[in-house]
Amino acid sequence: MTAAINTKVQLTWLATDDRIEVKQFYRQYMPYARLLQKELVCVLTRADSASANSVEITSSDITHSKPIAFEIVASARIRPIGQLSILTGMLVHPNFRGQGVGHRLMRELASVISDGKTYIFALAHLESFYAQHGFCAVSSAPNDIAQLFLKYQRDGDELVLMGFNPTA
Repeated sequence: MTAAINTKVQLTWLATDDRIEVKQFYRQYMPYARLLQKELVCVLTRADSASANSVEITSSDITHSKPIAFEIVASARIRPIGQLSILTGMLVHPNFRGQGVGHRLMRELASVISDGKTYIFALAHLESFYAQHGFCAVSSAPNDIAQLFLKYQRDGDELVLMGFNPTA
């Protein structure tokens, strides 16, 4: 069981050249993940270890990047697929799980994925988590998304194809 860690975190969108630390983060906790140059990558970094009752997130502009100076708390990637996108690689550091960090990250990402053109290949046990943030299971998707989903399904994990529905 992870002990509660109260801290402030900051959301940062990384430029392609500023991804060394996040690559190491994924290598350690999600070794099968591959970061692509064309993906948008964001991280929540530990900004302050002072006592607080909740996790706070401040947002930086999506077009700017700051060097990572603190521990990565969570990360997510948005991969463009033509006019659509896939939210992928959402990962919360094991020490911060169960503290609402994933929910905070999803709320912060809502402004980026609010156009209704974003999909996710959710692990089956996380379907209800993503449903809380506007994603719904779909039986079909545009061809590029559907083909990629079929490829991922062949890798063995039980996945649920979900699309973002801004009215959900």
